[in-house]
Formats: sequence, C-alpha cells, structure tokens
Amino acid sequence: MIRSKLSSLREYLTPINHASNFATTGEISPEEFVKAGDYLVYKFPTWQWSSAPEKLRKDFLPADKQYLITKHVPSHQRCADYLGVGADGEDEEEEDDDGEGWVKSKSIKRSVGEEESGSATETKNEVEATEPSKDVDDIDDLVEVDAEGDDEEGDSEYENDGFSEFIEGGGSQNSLLRKYDLYITYSTSYRVPKLYLVGFNSNGIPLLPKQMFEDISGDYRDKTATIENLPVSFNTTSVSIHPCKHSSVMKVLMAHVRRRNTVEDEDAESPEEGDTIRVDQYLIIFLKFIASVTPGIEYDYTMDAL
Repeated sequence: MIRSKLSSLREYLTPINHASNFATTGEISPEEFVKAGDYLVYKFPTWQWSSAPEKLRKDFLPADKQYLITKHVPSHQRCADYLGVGADGEDEEEEDDDGEGWVKSKSIKRSVGEEESGSATETKNEVEATEPSKDVDDIDDLVEVDAEGDDEEGDSEYENDGFSEFIEGGGSQNSLLRKYDLYITYSTSYRVPKLYLVGFNSNGIPLLPKQMFEDISGDYRDKTATIENLPVSFNTTSVSIHPCKHSSVMKVLMAHVRRRNTVEDEDAESPEEGDTIRVDQYLIIFLKFIASVTPGIEYDYTMDAL
C-alpha cells in the first residue's frame, strides 16, 4: 500500500489546473471532467454521479459529482480464459513493452462493441473515425495485451476461495461469475480520469487483491494496474488503472482524427462541424481503451454515443 499512499500524497500536493489543455495535451480540467461525466451518464444511465464522505470530498468538484460509479458489472470468465495463452503458458503473440507497463500488442483480441450485433454494425463509420492511423494500427495497439497465466491453477483457487459449492452442483457457470463496482475519479496529478475496480464473488463476498488481478491482462499487473485504497471511501481495497498514459493516448487519437478529416475535406466545399473528438466524449473513449486492460469485465460500449 506504499504506492497508494504516495499516489494520494501526490494528488493532494498537485495544484488544480482549471485551464483547458484538452486540444493540445489530451488532459482535461475538473470542469471538463464534469462535462464528460454528464455526457456519459446521459448516454449510459448505468453510470451515475455520486457524492463522497465529507472528509474525502474534493472542493474543486461539485459536492454531488465527486465521482462516477456503475455497480454489479459482470465478469463471467477470468482474463487468461478470455484471451487465451499458449500451451506452455506463454502468450502466443510477441509483444513490445514501452518500459512503463503499456504494451503494444501485435494482435487485437477484442474491440468495443464486438459482441453487439445491431449498433456496432450501424456505427461502423463512427468507429473508424476514432481509430489511429496505419502507423499505430488501432487504439488497442497502445494498451492491449494478451493475458498470462495458468487456467488449471485457477480452478483450484476458486475451490479454496468458496467456489466449490457451485462446482459440485454440476459445473454451474455461477462458479466463475464475479461482479465489479467501477469508480471513475479525477486525477489532479495527471489531469485525466482514473478508474478503480472493486470486485465481489458470486456470493457478494469482496475479492482479495490476487483474485481481482486474475481479471487484469497479465502485463498490466503491478505496472499500470495496482492495488490501492479507494479514495472516495474508507477502508475499501481496489485495483486502480494508473493514468500516466491516458492523456498521450487521447492525444494520438485526436491527431489521427484531424489527419483523417483533413484528407476527407480536401474535396469538400467546406469542412463539416464536429470534425474532431469533443471533450464531452472523453469518458466514452476512455472506457474503450481501458476495456483492453480488463477484457472479461463487461462494461465496454459501442461507439454510437459519439
């Protein structure tokens, strides 16, 4: 928990920046965070704004909009089962690590809306409008990674952690069901959103940190994904997704959209409005690339909200 304390101290000491730097740096101000949160709640009502205990409240945010939360998000299988690993336990695809925990994968295992039939097809053009250029291949190239782990070892862990009663009953899929509460806060030190996950087993019992890490892609564990105390609640252990690369990923996306629209508008009499990523769309896109860190947790959405 030393990292958690250092992170909290850094958040406390960093001065609040109310200036808008979204277009140039990919960072957002507290006011823009609220704007993006309002848009997320409007488009996806499973997300809601929430207050925080008075001692944990941030005075630069409205009292009733301290953080965003969605509850009981299902996860039906562990990350290693979802992505698959090689027979020797190693990832089948070679990957390049940038040294800070964000891995550039050579194969894309999943993208937002892949399992949805209707809206994903209807919004194909909108999805393409947010994909990076050929030299980047896809937003998930910046963040997605194949999981590492041993599926066989996982079964014994579930039995030891209270899942055996479900397995004995004929292999019910409830034995693997987990549910997560997801929290999005504002990081003052990085000036971007930050995601926290709190997991529960099928009986509603809180998961241990090592169990929650089973739902995190392998190369993110202990790098961009770490164990922290939830900053909007007392004595709640969570997995946090470190925000160090969020702004740079958003900056890459915006640059690509500008390049794409420049080419498309060359033959047009006048450029169309809304030809770049709006700041209120930030959290929709944020959840898109966060989904590659936790691919088995079913909270990703199609891009029809853009």
